[in-house]
Amino acid sequence: MADMLWPEPLVLDMTVMDSTSQKLHLRIPQQTLSSLSFAEGTEKGITQWLANLPKANIGETARQLYQGLIELNQFEIAADKRLAILERIRPEVHYVCTALSKYYLGQSIVLEDKPRKVANLSQSLQNHLANGYKIVVAQERSIKSRDHASQMTLALQRSIRSLCGPLLRAFQLYCPVADGVWLELHQLYQLARKRKLHLSPVPDKESANKKPLSIEQSYIIALLMGSARPNQMRQSAMGRLFATLEDWSRVAHVVEPTNAKALFIINPDMDCPPRYKSLIRDESLDNSLGLDTSELVENIKNYMLGSEDYRGELHIPENMGVELLQHVSQSWGDLAERTFNRIPSGGQLKVSIGISATHYRIAGKAFTRFVDAEEMETNPFSEAAQRSKQSGWTGAFDGAHSVDWNGAGVEQIDYNGAAGADEEEGEDTYPIHSLPIVNHSPGGFCLTWPKEVPKQLQAGELLGIQEANEEDWSLAVVRWIRQVRGGGTQMGIELVAPHCTPCAAKLLRKTGEPSQFLRALLLPEVTAIDRPATIITPRMPFQTNSKIIIHRPGHSQRAHLIERITATGSFSQFQYHVIEQVKEEKPQSETNPSSLTVSTEDDFDSLWKSL
Repeated sequence: MADMLWPEPLVLDMTVMDSTSQKLHLRIPQQTLSSLSFAEGTEKGITQWLANLPKANIGETARQLYQGLIELNQFEIAADKRLAILERIRPEVHYVCTALSKYYLGQSIVLEDKPRKVANLSQSLQNHLANGYKIVVAQERSIKSRDHASQMTLALQRSIRSLCGPLLRAFQLYCPVADGVWLELHQLYQLARKRKLHLSPVPDKESANKKPLSIEQSYIIALLMGSARPNQMRQSAMGRLFATLEDWSRVAHVVEPTNAKALFIINPDMDCPPRYKSLIRDESLDNSLGLDTSELVENIKNYMLGSEDYRGELHIPENMGVELLQHVSQSWGDLAERTFNRIPSGGQLKVSIGISATHYRIAGKAFTRFVDAEEMETNPFSEAAQRSKQSGWTGAFDGAHSVDWNGAGVEQIDYNGAAGADEEEGEDTYPIHSLPIVNHSPGGFCLTWPKEVPKQLQAGELLGIQEANEEDWSLAVVRWIRQVRGGGTQMGIELVAPHCTPCAAKLLRKTGEPSQFLRALLLPEVTAIDRPATIITPRMPFQTNSKIIIHRPGHSQRAHLIERITATGSFSQFQYHVIEQVKEEKPQSETNPSSLTVSTEDDFDSLWKSL
C-alpha cells in the first residue's frame, strides 16, 4: 500500500498568474476564516500560543501545531503578517518533525500502522507549513516593490525548504514522492528566476550550518538529492547527505540545457526529478534547464584521491564515508549504461538477509561450532567460551534475538548474541524468504516482496541467494529498494559471487584486549577477469592495512588487508595477502566443564497520546 502512505493534501489546486504571465500550479487552501479559535490572529498572539505548547509532550505539541496550521492557512490576513507568523511557527515544526523521526526511521520498510501514521503526520506538518508560505507567494505575486520583493524572496525560499522535508522523507522510506511536489518545486524556482530573486542570500536558522541559503541553493539541494539515486542508499546515509548538500549546493549550478556540462535536464512542466540528458530522446529542451554537477564531482574525486592533502573548496564531513562519496560521484558523474538488459522472468528465489544469516546458510552450522566447538566444550575460560557470552555481532541487526516494545513505550532489547547460544541459533533464527522474480539479467535480479518486509532490509545489505534446483548459496547485495504504487515493495540485487567460503576473522593487535572472531566470507580469485581473492567482513572494526587471523575449521592463517574493494553500510570487501599459516593447538582443560555453565493517513487522533 505504498500509494496510501502519504495522505492527500486538503488543499485546492489553484492556477494563478503572476505579472510575467507565468502559470503557477500551487496547491493552497482558500482563506475563509476571519479569526482563529486557538489564539489571537497576530504575531504576538501566536508567539504566546507557541510559548505555552507542552514541549515535553511531543504528541500534544504535534496535535496543536497540526490543527493550528490547518486553521491558520484558512485565516484571512495580510501577507506580511502571515509571513511573520509562519516564521515563528517554523522552528517548532522543525523541532517536532525531528523528534518524530525516531518512530519511523530504522523500522521496517513497510511501516506498521503507528509509525506509518507518524510519518504521515510529519509529512502533513511540513506540507501545511509549505502551504502557508505558498499562500504568501500567491498574495504577493502581482506586487513589485523593494519591500515586497524581500517578502517574496523569503516566502519562495521557505516554500522550497518546507517541500524538501517531505521529499527527503519519501526517499528515506523508499516511497514514491507525493504527486505535485516536484512540479511545485520547479514552478517556485522558475518564478524566483524570472523575478531575479533566486541568487539573493536568505538567512535560515533552521539550516544545518545556520548559514544563509538562496532560493537557487535550496532548489539545487532538492535536485541533487533527487538525482543521487536515493533508493540505492541507506536511510542514515540520506540524512547525512541532505545536511551536507547545504554546503555542496554552492558548487553545483543551474545552467542552460544546451550547456555542454549539463549532465541533467529539468523540465519545469513535469512532475519529476532531473533526468540524465543522455537518456532524453526526441524531446524539445525549450523552457528546460540544465544541472551542472561537474565541479562538485571533481571536488569529491580529488578528495578521495588524496584526502590528507585535499585543499579544495568543498567541505567533506568525516562521517560521509568512502562508499557514500563513491555513490554520489557516480550518480552525479557520467551515466554508466546498464551492462545487461533485464529479461522478464518468473519463478522464485530463496534469500537470506545479512552476513550472519548468510554465513549460517553457507556454513550449515552455528558460528560458535564453526569457530571452535571443541574448545568451548573443553575449556570454559577459552576465547570461544567468552564469545558465547558476548558475540561480536551483538550490535548487528541479525545478531540479537528479540526487540520488544512494551506498553510504556520503552524498548526492551535482548543483548544475548545469536552466536552466543548454539541451541538458539538455527533455522528459526535466520529465516529463508522465498521471493518472486520480476526480471533478471546475468548481473542480478529484480525481486518483489508479496508480504511484510523485514525491518533490517536496506540498500547495501548483504544477501545469500539460492536459485531453484540449486544446492549452493551465492552472494548478492541490495542495490535499490522502491515501493511501487499498487505493486508492493521491489528490490534490485546485484550478484557478488556465485560461491564463497565461510570463515571467521579477528584483528591482530599489538597491545590491549584481544579481539573476537567475527563472521566473514572468502571469495576466490577469478583469473579470467584478473580479480584477486577477497574477503568480506563486517563494516567494523576492519580497515585497510589491518592484520588479521582468518580461521576455518582445522586451518588458520595470518593475513594483511591490502585494499578495500567496496563497502556499504553493512559490510566491507578487502583484497588480502596471506602472511603465514598458524599452527592449530588444542587447549588443555584443567577444570571439569560439567561444574560450570556458560550463559548464553490524515486521521492522527490515535497518535497524540502515544507519542
